[in-house]
Amino acid sequence: MKTPALLSLICLLAVSAGTVRANDPVENPLQPKDPKSFTLSDARHLLFRAGFGGTPDEVRRLHRMGLEKAVAWLVDYEKSPDILGPIEITKPEPLDYQVFRKKSEMERREINNKRRRTDQGKFRNLRSWTMNRILHSSRPLEEKMVLFWHNHFTTSYRDIRQAFLLAKQDDLLRKHATGNFGEMLQEVSKDPAMLLYLNNQQNRKGRANENYAREVMELFTLGLGNYTENDIKEAARAFTGWQVNRRTGEFLFNRRNHDFGNKTFLGKTGYLGGEEVLDHLLEQKACPPYIASKIFAWLAFEPDDETLRQALGKTLKRTDYEIKPLLRQILKSEVFYSEKSKGSQVKSPLMLLVSTFRMFGMTPPPADTVLAACDSLGQALLMPPNVKGWEGGLNWITTATLLQRYNLSGYLVKLGDQDSLTMMSQKQRKQFQSNMKKIGGARGRYLRRLASWDSGVSFIGMCQVMEPGSIEDLVDKLSETYLFAPLPPERRQALVDFLAGKDGSEALDVDHLGTPKAEAKIRRLIHLLMSTPEFQVC
Repeated sequence: MKTPALLSLICLLAVSAGTVRANDPVENPLQPKDPKSFTLSDARHLLFRAGFGGTPDEVRRLHRMGLEKAVAWLVDYEKSPDILGPIEITKPEPLDYQVFRKKSEMERREINNKRRRTDQGKFRNLRSWTMNRILHSSRPLEEKMVLFWHNHFTTSYRDIRQAFLLAKQDDLLRKHATGNFGEMLQEVSKDPAMLLYLNNQQNRKGRANENYAREVMELFTLGLGNYTENDIKEAARAFTGWQVNRRTGEFLFNRRNHDFGNKTFLGKTGYLGGEEVLDHLLEQKACPPYIASKIFAWLAFEPDDETLRQALGKTLKRTDYEIKPLLRQILKSEVFYSEKSKGSQVKSPLMLLVSTFRMFGMTPPPADTVLAACDSLGQALLMPPNVKGWEGGLNWITTATLLQRYNLSGYLVKLGDQDSLTMMSQKQRKQFQSNMKKIGGARGRYLRRLASWDSGVSFIGMCQVMEPGSIEDLVDKLSETYLFAPLPPERRQALVDFLAGKDGSEALDVDHLGTPKAEAKIRRLIHLLMSTPEFQVC
């Protein structure tokens, strides 16, 4: 059974999707936005969709840049310093199998367990580095696009079990994140992590494994319905012998395992190797709109209009699959800033957490704490559920994860500062600490870390800057600043009633905000605001 909050969220997205459809541009679906009409609301939308959000001051700074310079700052991120730099994950020490085979079964098991633990430690370092880039990088669009490509060219540590190969793949995706899709496709198809994940290591002449051939068409280039089963079989033959050198972790073309015979693939006949198959995929009419529409959906909304899809594909084809021109066109288009786009995306667990830290100006918790929180909400970074990646949208929301989101929001704003415990009575503090100890496993560990984490935020100060004239004014200003969808009248009134003390608590006096009781009241207000369906979208 769906909860009322979940039903409200579904209705909210349905209204967003339908409100502007009749007003969407038809003749020129990617009509450029008039730079003079670039509003503060537009700047906030841009910062959230081309990054992970920001404080009101950061939004105002982006707005002052103007549309052209704001988009240039985001897209041409190479001009900004890479303050975190690369990570070096070393490849595993080669195993001497002659010596290994002479060991006892118990010794071999211990050696394998030790190697596994070492690699898991490297993977934890890679995940922490990735999360730290998302949390702290001064190049938000780079991280947003790297995350996109990780979800497009999907692999997972659960299957590969080699942190070194995932780190190499991240380098590849980062290198091409806003570069040329054709070049990225060729390199990804020879990427060891990808070859292992989709079983091309087992793809040999006379015993073709079709996994990569199928996914490179269905998920990576064309989409369903634009190829046949015979095309899959012929493409699989072309990728035979594309393997991984297990000792070096590098791509290996094994001529003995490669099928050099003629093939017929998507209407083309002759000798076709893997490179030729990939080039032919890029020539297909379905490829540019498929790739461009996925990028558009990542940044704006799912393009259900064929005119828009074809216009996006035309840009990508015209520029020979260069990604930056497409990004500039999308981020400067009228449709990107339309009401259909704003507030139409359900925040992923990662987006929910990172954007909350950013827009409230919080000092983020350690990366491993944020990763654990993301994991608990269903988004384990670098470990997507399957080859399709995270489906996103309402798939992020279930009755269980929605409740977890609300509870986690309480930790972020009510228990996010050291002052929280001091606001409690001694009895309350002991009860809280006792309850925390009872929560076991990884969830208990990260919640305990959150409970003692200092976010550095004064919620009183945040509200004082807004200079509210009344409790109604405070609710409206907070909603306008931190929500992408307007509160319905009944939810707005519930927040006003809470501040007025109609729940039996002490009413808030907006003229005297500088008290511990006011701070606690405002924190509970922010928690209530974050527990609305409107806070779950951006």
